[in-house]
Amino acid sequence: MISGCQDRLNMFSMELLMSDYIIKNIIDVKDELPNSSSVLLWVWHADKIPPHIGLSLENQYFSLKANGKDFQLPVDNVFDLLAKKKITTLCFVLNNDIDLNSVLTEFKSYDQTIPFKVTCLNPIKNLLKCSEANKLIDLLEELERNNEVGSVFGFNVSDAFSGIKNYSTDDIHSRLTKLYND
Repeated sequence: MISGCQDRLNMFSMELLMSDYIIKNIIDVKDELPNSSSVLLWVWHADKIPPHIGLSLENQYFSLKANGKDFQLPVDNVFDLLAKKKITTLCFVLNNDIDLNSVLTEFKSYDQTIPFKVTCLNPIKNLLKCSEANKLIDLLEELERNNEVGSVFGFNVSDAFSGIKNYSTDDIHSRLTKLYND
């Protein structure tokens, strides 16, 4: 009897580890675009493991990548790229008061991602004061706990999409290593 309960508990624990970060009420950008002057957290390839993230505010986009960084890219260019390439992307409107000078300073301190050292999350978690976050789901959960997540907009999101798949930091560094070596 105890063994059966333990088995069910183990299965439940495994399901929790594999569960997605569920997102409800995604606003389709066909209906409305996010305000590009707001603080926006961008989740590129939201349907993949691992996704990629960037940040924008005051119509300027920033992201740390394996081949460099996007620095002060006009948000209209991001909208155009998403429309052209049909990349499944989420855009979280954040209730956060970070300023452009802080973002400029933070992103200037990085050149690119480095496997096992620096991910696209590093500058963003520093700016949003979520230093304990090791992956996107950690960041989103902390932002939610602090009531910093507003609306969520979806670009090229299928009806079957329900949330961000759970993944490990090993998945992140495996992907970064592959990108770094290509």
